[in-house]
Amino acid sequence: MKNLKQAKKILKTVKNYDDKLLSRTTGLSETLSQLLKDYLPEGLLDDIKEIDKLTVQKKRALIDYISKAVEQIKLEEEEKKEKTVNLLPLEKFFSIQIKDLKLLKPIEKRAFKKVGIQNLYDALFFFPKRYDDRRFKSLSKIKDGETGLFRLEVLDIKKINRGKLKVQVFLKQGDKKLNAFFVHDKPFLFSYFRKGKEVILYGKVSVYGKDISIIQPEIYNQFDPVIMDRIVPVYSLRGDSTVKITSQTINHLRRGIFKILKEYLPLFPEYMPENIRKKYKLPGITEALKKVHFPDISENIKDLNNLQTRPQTRVIFDELFILELAYAYRKNLLKENPAEAIKTDNNFTEKFESILPFKLTEDQKKAIKDILNDISKPSPMNRMVQGDVGSGKTVVAIAASLAVAQSGNQVAVMAPTEILAQQHYRNFKNILGETVEIYLLTGSTPNKEKKKIYRKMETGEAKIVIGTHALIQDEVKFKNLALVIVDEQHRFGVEQRKALIEKSGKVPHVLVMTATPIPRTLALTYFGDLDVSVIKQLPSGRKKVETMIYYEDEREVMNSFIRKELEKGRQVFVVYPLIEDSEKIDLKSAEEGFKKWKEAFPDRKVILLHGRMSQEEKDRIMEDFRNKKADILVSTTVIEVGVDIPNASVMVIEDAYRFGLSQIHQLRGRVGRGKYKGYCFLVVPEEFKYRSDSPEIEKKREKALQRLKILVSTTDGFKIAEEDFKLRGSGDIIGTAQSGKFYFGLADPTRERDSKILEYAKKEAEKLIEEDPHLEKNPLLKELVYRKYGDRFNLVNIA
Repeated sequence: MKNLKQAKKILKTVKNYDDKLLSRTTGLSETLSQLLKDYLPEGLLDDIKEIDKLTVQKKRALIDYISKAVEQIKLEEEEKKEKTVNLLPLEKFFSIQIKDLKLLKPIEKRAFKKVGIQNLYDALFFFPKRYDDRRFKSLSKIKDGETGLFRLEVLDIKKINRGKLKVQVFLKQGDKKLNAFFVHDKPFLFSYFRKGKEVILYGKVSVYGKDISIIQPEIYNQFDPVIMDRIVPVYSLRGDSTVKITSQTINHLRRGIFKILKEYLPLFPEYMPENIRKKYKLPGITEALKKVHFPDISENIKDLNNLQTRPQTRVIFDELFILELAYAYRKNLLKENPAEAIKTDNNFTEKFESILPFKLTEDQKKAIKDILNDISKPSPMNRMVQGDVGSGKTVVAIAASLAVAQSGNQVAVMAPTEILAQQHYRNFKNILGETVEIYLLTGSTPNKEKKKIYRKMETGEAKIVIGTHALIQDEVKFKNLALVIVDEQHRFGVEQRKALIEKSGKVPHVLVMTATPIPRTLALTYFGDLDVSVIKQLPSGRKKVETMIYYEDEREVMNSFIRKELEKGRQVFVVYPLIEDSEKIDLKSAEEGFKKWKEAFPDRKVILLHGRMSQEEKDRIMEDFRNKKADILVSTTVIEVGVDIPNASVMVIEDAYRFGLSQIHQLRGRVGRGKYKGYCFLVVPEEFKYRSDSPEIEKKREKALQRLKILVSTTDGFKIAEEDFKLRGSGDIIGTAQSGKFYFGLADPTRERDSKILEYAKKEAEKLIEEDPHLEKNPLLKELVYRKYGDRFNLVNIA
């Protein structure tokens, strides 16, 4: 405080110097740098180091600026000193309702209702989407296109008729003039802009030579410290559509949040362990929240809008840390439940490989080793095997199933559709043959057969049962279910998986398989509690699918290639995009496409599959296609992931630019699965061929082609997922409904910087759970984990 007072005194003295004396004054750089080094941000300290070299005008402006910053810091320091307060319990911030706060005006409460803020915690953690610079600006320094808040003196006002402009106001600031234009001539303008009156305006300025002008600026009747001469938060006003908003709603929200920060923020408890805060040089939570909502006047607005300030970093770290802590905590709770320890021979993998008609890849062997190691322990496995299209994940699942079945325990393999369940059944039978009997249980299994399988499951005789949701019917009971394998895990809801897991007395080991290669950052965010085995190598003999882009006007060239494939006896998939919430449009486009394909190939059997068909119909059509009863299958829905039609060699994707890259990569994995080479043709509109005069359309065209060219250049699903992740964000790789609700106000793992923070957050969360498994020493963190993720992770039931 002593240094602050001294700096304030020096600044006050030199501010009163006349220009001559100020120009001769030296030594300010060194003195102020020393006094303020612990208080000001680096950028401003760099400016101070140059102060002696500046012209008088620039020196005076910088002194004014530093004075304001020092004043603000001094007030904060004094507030800290005064308030040795009793903190409120964290629970209170959730229980105190906005509607009950007497310090808020009804109009401010309405603004909170609009954005869905119900309690104090919601208000503190409702962050700005960006920031506006509403610091007072000088007309002598303003640049064309800059936005600013100006104190001005009115010289005159008159009506004009210049296009849309109806009123011109002549204003000045020192020796600089500004013209303000308005598109209406309402009487209040003439009473507000009285000659000689000082006014405050905010808006975007145009500078043309010596002329400075502003059109339709915001007008203020009086100075308001909450929204003026500071960097102001811009909050999203999306929310309750029944609450009507006005041009002032955002200001009501700002003032409401400002009041809550002032009244309640000093009472908010710090929940982050001090050693973690110190390690990463993170500010305290109260300082972080205050400065995220209302940054210091000296803050760099570009850094703020790029979310790169220390207070913002603290919030981002917290959001990712609490998610990772929830994962680590849940994983630990699950491990505390006993599971069946499955022992296998040391040479199990070699013996298993000897019954295969092919050699395992190193990645497959490593995945099998991971699984055998996990299931040998009395704590439940929770592992995901993610592998590229055709990398041989099913073989890994068969190996795991065999190990469990040989130990006398049971395995349930659950697939999202009947056709996939039947495919797994065939694959398991082909490989395991007579070694162990395999059972298939789906909706279409005859009742007599079902009852027989139920009995065998209950007595423990049925060791490996493959099925659909039929496996989670009430009448299904297992004697000793030790392993649950869920295929295409993102296609199942949490409830379905839970129901299957609850079919046994002990907690079974869980293996989830996904063919969607997931970038590491996404895997950490969405599946932080799963151990992951990655299969990247393709089995020997598996051919790469050749991918080409065809413009609409090149269709005949593509069709002649398809004819040659059909003549060889091959089959063709055609997929139309699924546009959300528009089943009718999808159906229409696919039906029209279906007609076109029938016209183009009149001598061939063309069939249609669409989303409005029942599952039985879809399965029947796919079965007909598998049995070569049709040559071309036109589909609106994504062809089932994992469906095996060894005879299909061509995949045509219509309007390919509408699909996500990972989605196309999944689709092209449907061809070239047998002994024949596969081809994938991406069809795009003819206009994509030519540059557009519209910058907006051109940008979209370039981006679409850039994305599709990635598919042409690589067949590495992980590389594609990484690119898709960068270009489109995470929604495409894992459906948002399935990802659950993440409570992120500022964090975004798709940003490079945040993905690095995520790695640190995960490391610290795991370390904390190691030291404090039940978070008994960190009760506030435990409360946040339960409040944010208790339902999503079913923590209450596990605990």
